[in-house]
Amino acid sequence: MNSTVAALLGSAITAGASLFLVLVQSRLRRRHRKQTDLQRAYVLMLSGALRLAHKVEALRQTRYWRSGLREVGDQLFGGQKPLDPMVLHDWLARDMTTVEDAWSQIWTSGDQDGIALANGLMTAFNGVMDAAMTSSGTESFEATDEMVVATRRLGEARGQLALHARRVAKLGPRDVDLFTDREYAAVPA
Repeated sequence: MNSTVAALLGSAITAGASLFLVLVQSRLRRRHRKQTDLQRAYVLMLSGALRLAHKVEALRQTRYWRSGLREVGDQLFGGQKPLDPMVLHDWLARDMTTVEDAWSQIWTSGDQDGIALANGLMTAFNGVMDAAMTSSGTESFEATDEMVVATRRLGEARGQLALHARRVAKLGPRDVDLFTDREYAAVPA
């Protein structure tokens, strides 16, 4: 009976240890998956905001080039279709959906600094959108131009969020200069 009890006790200890190990591994995988999803959200938000800023600049240019008497004449004589607001909405929404999903992921999984920086990025993007829609497209690109200032703020907001994402993910050096003047030339093979 003694050897039977010892065998049962050994089996119970082995089963308990195995179960404990499986639970720890499962928890670690779940934590790693959440961390990976959050990191992906940061990347999608950074890249999506940049794509949207490029689209906003295209809208600004379109607004400049498709205004005036020439545009009216082209539309009257069938040379060019007018801009359809719903087509324009769908064009922007493709990238905006990605940014909104990433922003929501950061809101539900990120820390307080990440949420604040993501909100700041969206505020900066809205500043770019406002500057593009209020400009005539004829202004010079000087340091005081609203579009240049808004774009610079968007770049700074993207940089702050990127540095935070690096800190959270503990990837590579945490304090790097993203807006460096240093460039590396391609080395000939």
